[in-house]
Amino acid sequence: MYIGKFTPKAVEDIKGLPKNTRKALKKEFEKTILNNPAGCSDELTEPLAGFRSFHFRDYRVVYRIYEDLNAIAVVGVGKKTNDPTSDVYKRLERLATSGKLADTVLKTLRLFPSP
Repeated sequence: MYIGKFTPKAVEDIKGLPKNTRKALKKEFEKTILNNPAGCSDELTEPLAGFRSFHFRDYRVVYRIYEDLNAIAVVGVGKKTNDPTSDVYKRLERLATSGKLADTVLKTLRLFPSP
């Protein structure tokens, strides 16, 4: 089983979900993503290459797998929409191209225990 960590923005995203969706997503996260993060998700392309997307109902959980740490870092949770201001992928693409996504992931990784 993998260890899961969340960036501050991912935590904010989750807190913004309806309560019943939060509970169901937590169950699915623990059952599916933490057990087989690569097998249950799709690889993303540039500028989010290296990240993966897990589809849950209308929502997407975007994360990166760190095999050497046996861990994943969740960077965003949200819907794929046609609205570029609320689409989870567009928001993360803007962060990735500015370099802020990498900084946030590094800060989150510092919270992982050493293997």
